[in-house]
Amino acid sequence: MGNIAIVNSLVAKMATNQVLTMTAADEDNAGVAQKFVYTPTGKDSKICFVIYNGATEKLDVTISAGSGVFGLPAKTTQIPNVAGYYLIQLETGHYRQANGTVELSLDPNNVAKKLTTDHGVTVGCIELI
Repeated sequence: MGNIAIVNSLVAKMATNQVLTMTAADEDNAGVAQKFVYTPTGKDSKICFVIYNGATEKLDVTISAGSGVFGLPAKTTQIPNVAGYYLIQLETGHYRQANGTVELSLDPNNVAKKLTTDHGVTVGCIELI
């Protein structure tokens, strides 16, 4: 299925309610990763990726390396084999691509599992300004 855009849940005002929009994975082949692409609203800021894993299976997570003088190397981590919501916070200036986006890839740790059918993966992003 390829890359999928994440809807921006920008926190633009303090102390107000706001819906967090979650984007569902559409990759449904066994052991295949999917890249979620987030486009920040402008200047460098802090964001939190919100990842829902509906399975008791691990997910491998990679945040693509940033470009430019402040870019950091790719960041890898793993979501444990406990179903639930997980957060990853980062600064966009360190992981922004040359095209202005930030990229997060999710890959089933078990090569027999599928992101959509088995994990029920959804991803959201909260941007703080």
